[in-house]
Amino acid sequence: MFQINFAYTCFIPILKCLPTTMKLTFAATLLALVGGILLSFGVKSRYRTVNIIFSILNSFLKGIPILVFLYVFNDSVDDIMTWLSYAFGFAYDIRHSPTFAFAVLAMALSYAPYMCDMITSAYDTIPKGQREACEAFGFTQWQMMRRILIPQMTVIALPNFGNHFVNLLKATSLTCMVTIMEMMGAARNFATLNQRFLETYSVCALLYWGVFLIFEQVFRILEKKTGRYLGTALAAKRRRRKLFRMTKASDEELGQGERVKA
Repeated sequence: MFQINFAYTCFIPILKCLPTTMKLTFAATLLALVGGILLSFGVKSRYRTVNIIFSILNSFLKGIPILVFLYVFNDSVDDIMTWLSYAFGFAYDIRHSPTFAFAVLAMALSYAPYMCDMITSAYDTIPKGQREACEAFGFTQWQMMRRILIPQMTVIALPNFGNHFVNLLKATSLTCMVTIMEMMGAARNFATLNQRFLETYSVCALLYWGVFLIFEQVFRILEKKTGRYLGTALAAKRRRRKLFRMTKASDEELGQGERVKA
């Protein structure tokens, strides 16, 4: 039977781990974005060999579940780091391994391919004529990216970026499998200790939903602000079409008048 009083009791212990969840989310998102940018350069490379290698790497990373990456970094990296410490002479304490950093790296590797697809699809959406015009005006590659391409790519990619951010937020719940105390880990420990699973997991779900609603609204506001120029361009395009129709109608009326006179 669901007990509301117990639900209030487990709310605070779970909420205390919200900062850990957000740190994991922001760090993994930033690292995944950097990885996605690097992958996109390789995928869009003019050299066919580089393109093939990075496309295969992108596909490989995309096909591995996050939990596999988490287990690999949690259970296997210690042996590799110990061997590297002997080989290169630096200190590595296996009793205090950087579990948090490994979890961030695991989630970032899993989502870097999706960030790469987001960036490349936004790049492909921009008409090729804009890049040709920049080259004709003598823009350098950096000037073209900074002034023309990146602002448009940001607007196009922002909705997908928001989705990836929210998915990474939910994916942090998997890190409890490698002993990281985020919200899901706190909920699991509290439920196991008190043997009240329904109330605890319901509260945890509501907290995740609340955080999701906040960031959903944040990204909606960002989309509106960054997409203002699209609305301006669309209005200008409509005005040009209206002016064209008016001019065409005037020409037709003039032509009819000349035929009547004749």
